[in-house]
Amino acid sequence: MRNITDFITDVDGVLTDGKYFYSVDGKILKQFGPHDSDGFKIIKSLGIKVRAISADHRGFNITKKRFDDMGIELILVSESERLNWIKLNCNPDNTIFVGDGLYDAAVMKICSMSFAPSNALSITKDCAKHTTIATGGNGVILEIALNILKELDNKKYKKFISGNV
Repeated sequence: MRNITDFITDVDGVLTDGKYFYSVDGKILKQFGPHDSDGFKIIKSLGIKVRAISADHRGFNITKKRFDDMGIELILVSESERLNWIKLNCNPDNTIFVGDGLYDAAVMKICSMSFAPSNALSITKDCAKHTTIATGGNGVILEIALNILKELDNKKYKKFISGNV
């Protein structure tokens, strides 16, 4: 594994199942899984800068609340600007990217490592270097974090899986 400095993830479809809950008043809820917070803690403990991007401007405040609770920076980046944003804000050679959508596929091609949830679009999974077993909203980030930990710090990984953390 190269010198990884940045971990960038899309939100909807990775940390959620990608579905939105609407009422007559608009978007009111998103459902986040319980395990990804632990994954972010593991990644941050390795000295990797973690950020999330979302194109969901209507649901941005809902997502921001969850990311504020986890202590993760969230940036509003439209789908069509993802590739340029990555090029301008990090070194793709040192970046892990996680995404599930159509516009994420191009980003995956330029990043050192890329992951797609198992329920991502086929085109996106084809461009990702890795596909998780987990589906969006069901521990994708934790699964990736444990894989990174196993690769970078096998002793710490063994402690986690043995329960001796």
